[in-house]
Amino acid sequence: MSDMPHKLSLAPLAAQWEATPDTGVKYQRLAGAFAACIQSGTYMPGGHLPKETEISAALPVGLSTVQKALAQLVEEGLIVRRRKLGSFIADLSHQVPEVHVYRFRDPATGAEMMPFTRVVRVQRVIAAEYGALLTGFDAEEVMRLDRLVWVSGAPPAYSSFFMRCEHHVEEPGDRPETLHGASYHRMLWERFGIRTAQVRHSASAELLSGHACEQLDLAAPHVGMIWDASEYDRDGRLQIVQRFELPRGHRPMELVEGKTGF
Repeated sequence: MSDMPHKLSLAPLAAQWEATPDTGVKYQRLAGAFAACIQSGTYMPGGHLPKETEISAALPVGLSTVQKALAQLVEEGLIVRRRKLGSFIADLSHQVPEVHVYRFRDPATGAEMMPFTRVVRVQRVIAAEYGALLTGFDAEEVMRLDRLVWVSGAPPAYSSFFMRCEHHVEEPGDRPETLHGASYHRMLWERFGIRTAQVRHSASAELLSGHACEQLDLAAPHVGMIWDASEYDRDGRLQIVQRFELPRGHRPMELVEGKTGF
């Protein structure tokens, strides 16, 4: 008797395909339908996918669309391919998204240094008060988490993390120390099925905010570097904005991708 698991039914995928908004890019729509089935638990880890030709025959898509969608899901860690066996739903440990992690670099050795974080303030803010920075949320209010970010033996930088109110698990007024070291990338995936697909950056020399100067013990006004990183999902919807405020002379900081730090 074969130990191979039964292949997954395509009926849930077909239903999710109909429920997934049509963005005009079929392979992305198909990938989104697959991801929704996985996130909901309809397709469980270890589930054996039907052949690509079977998926194509069951949905109004061509074989190349199926191949591109599956390739994207493999890249995102939702599906694994096994030689001569086919494609399978990945184990949960592999489904955590390849997140965008901000690290400091030692200017002397070039070594990457993973920072520590400490939340100092959580509040609901009016998006319009931040101008173009938060307009992509298309919401009146967003949640803002202010954090100190540092590595051992170095002074901290200041970070403001903005996210949609419906994606914040804590309430304003909760003790900030309960949020120290939280991974919001992991939470967005595990709770809402949201993954970062694209990051857009801007950096400039500007006056640091008054709150940053206060927390960093700097005399205001202080000119430093402000680095904004806006993170979008596969549908081009803004999900996270991070603003870093670094004082003059601070060690270099960079963006890398990986699961380290969860």
